[in-house]
Amino acid sequence: MRALSTIIIIVFLLMGGSFASYRYIETTTHTTGEHLEIVQQSISNQKWEGAQKELNTVRENWDQNNTWWSILLDHQEIDTINISMKRLERLIENQDVTLSLSEVSALKLLFENIFDKEKFNLKNIL
Repeated sequence: MRALSTIIIIVFLLMGGSFASYRYIETTTHTTGEHLEIVQQSISNQKWEGAQKELNTVRENWDQNNTWWSILLDHQEIDTINISMKRLERLIENQDVTLSLSEVSALKLLFENIFDKEKFNLKNIL
């Protein structure tokens, strides 16, 4: 009986941890996506200072969340996001509208893909 209750407690702890990590990733990807949308609008309107400021906000949030993301996610995805953010910073500095917009779209897609991979659904279980 003691072994069964221990197993049940462990299963609930694992499920709770899984749910907590899912919610954390959901919240951070959603927040980052909103900020990237503002960056995209600023670039479209050629408001480069606003785009740079908002991208700095994204970078600060990313730096704060990077530790937990490193624990929860594949490091290759994190490296790809870091590269894309650095590329976007340089493109905004050079005020290149076309390439900046494409890089923001790619960065948004990277965050959406991470969220989709972490969703609890049959596709991701199998």
